[in-house]
Amino acid sequence: MLYADMPTALENRNSYVLDNPHQLLIPKSVAFVQTLSQELQLKTGYHLYVAVVDSVPMEDVSLESLQDSTLQITQKQRRLAYKNMLLQNLPKPYTLIVFMKEDEKIDIVSSEPKKYFDEEKVYYEYMVPLLPKQKDEVLTPQLISAIVLNGYAQAADMIAHHFDVSLENNMPVDESGEREFVRFSMYAMLLVMFGIIGVIYLTRKR
Repeated sequence: MLYADMPTALENRNSYVLDNPHQLLIPKSVAFVQTLSQELQLKTGYHLYVAVVDSVPMEDVSLESLQDSTLQITQKQRRLAYKNMLLQNLPKPYTLIVFMKEDEKIDIVSSEPKKYFDEEKVYYEYMVPLLPKQKDEVLTPQLISAIVLNGYAQAADMIAHHFDVSLENNMPVDESGEREFVRFSMYAMLLVMFGIIGVIYLTRKR
């Protein structure tokens, strides 16, 4: 056990923000998550949670050695143990969006992946595009909240669509990431098409 005596983050069973010790998810965002998740649960029975931490808690973690390779493995173990701790006793079906600032990790964990919505689509098209493009850009609480809420709101919409219900309290999401993805795909297809035409032209010319 990596977290033998660690206090649970689920003391308030009615909260859909399971962890936010450094207030990286700003108060208005916390209120939004609480309101929308309650509506989603009421209409569909689905539980959508969020956890945002500066770094994975270090308590009760035993390191086997101080070698770099061991430290890397141990950090993965920390993240896994932390997520497992959050997932304990969550009612199913559920999804948990975890943002770990210092680890530079975002995880979307569902009790039944791909069944109710596409987790990878939410991650790559609605969260990753909002991440800082430059290393010197600062991940402020406002930016972190925007990233988390954009993915969270899209996940909520997809889950609601699966159950054929509408959410009155949801917000429009930033689809710039998706538009960039579609635009890139179109350019790629055009390049392939022109390449094929070029090959045909050269072949006929011979």
